[in-house]
Amino acid sequence: MPVRLGYVDVVKRQVEVGEMDGALPVNVYHEVHKVMVAAPLPGMEPRNILLEVAGRRLSIHGALRGPGQGRKRYVLRQWTVGPYHCTVDLPAFVDAARANATFDNGVLVVILPLAPQPISGTISMLKIGTAKGQLIRHVGLTPVPRREESTGR
Repeated sequence: MPVRLGYVDVVKRQVEVGEMDGALPVNVYHEVHKVMVAAPLPGMEPRNILLEVAGRRLSIHGALRGPGQGRKRYVLRQWTVGPYHCTVDLPAFVDAARANATFDNGVLVVILPLAPQPISGTISMLKIGTAKGQLIRHVGLTPVPRREESTGR
């Protein structure tokens, strides 16, 4: 049964999350020239994630990460570090060959341009860095120290 989200019809969503009973939450946005999909994948790295587009379906695969996950004695376990698998029916035809994908701070964002006919394919990402915090207080020219800063007063 379709679920009405604004003007976007999300026809169906199938989710399987490793050994967990919970679901992998996914947001799907339909804009004028693109479909965007966002999903949290805690504990993953870009090399652990594979995306497959076939027709109007996007499949997200996250491989199990960390060899000792099964040996831990959990008191409470509400998320895993994989494996993840989620298949989402997209609201329109997309072009997988022109897709963009980013993974930052544990959130996957896939932007798929609309197409008159579906163009299927796989998408994998290269690691470009690690999740970092940053504070930028100056952009532009190098600041000149004030008199108090340069003399220590």
